[in-house]
Amino acid sequence: MKLLERLAKIDRRIIFLLVGLAAIIPLLIPIGLPVDITKPVQNVYDTIESLPEGSIVVVSVDYDPGSEAELYPATLAFIEHCFRRNLRVYMMGLWPAGIALGNDAFAEIAPKYNKEYGVDYINIGYKPGGPVMLLTLGRSVADIVNADYAGTPIDSFPLGRAVKTARDMSVVMTFSAGDPGILHWIIYFNARFGNVICGSTTAISAPRQYQYLASGQLIGLLGGLKGAAEYETLVDRKDRAIAGMDSQSIVHVLLVIFIIIGNIILLSERRKK
Repeated sequence: MKLLERLAKIDRRIIFLLVGLAAIIPLLIPIGLPVDITKPVQNVYDTIESLPEGSIVVVSVDYDPGSEAELYPATLAFIEHCFRRNLRVYMMGLWPAGIALGNDAFAEIAPKYNKEYGVDYINIGYKPGGPVMLLTLGRSVADIVNADYAGTPIDSFPLGRAVKTARDMSVVMTFSAGDPGILHWIIYFNARFGNVICGSTTAISAPRQYQYLASGQLIGLLGGLKGAAEYETLVDRKDRAIAGMDSQSIVHVLLVIFIIIGNIILLSERRKK
């Protein structure tokens, strides 16, 4: 009973410290807790695995630093999977801030696989215009794309010359934090040109995409940090998402322990009264 009395009077700062340590330590030293693979994530992986070498995958970086914690790890894992399969990555963005994040991902992954800019991957930059731009892009890329993100003429790159219409794009993978994002690609690319669309989105936005998964308009989905951790597991890349899930899991366990202890203390005090 003395132990319960001491726990009831514990300084709340100690609790804050324990929660902080539970969150930080797994990020620094990942544990690698098991991650169950869900069907939408498996579908994305299987879609990429099914493509022949040299296929062109469009990666649309439709998020900003506010969603980086959830979507950037997924971007890294997906690009690594594409490079590992010797697929060519054609990057663009419906959000201006996404382009720099996409370049950061290329800078981290491309050297690992000796990939050459303009041949194996390219970034054509931010493309405003929403629906009209996507419809035009699908019909004739040349009407929208004249240069890459740095202003270099697109025809000076082999990969730039290889993409002329939606028919040259095997899969579209959009990393989307909102509007414009997944829905635009579904409506104006899948519905109009029939391209396979996969997506990655924040955890809070993932449930909105389930109807499109059910209809087949969206082939696969990485939902939040959990989806990114699943993809890291599939591509054998234990990185930020898995570490983040370790952190979340341990904090959740710690909170459950605190709740149980709190209820035990409450029941004990009621019995005394």
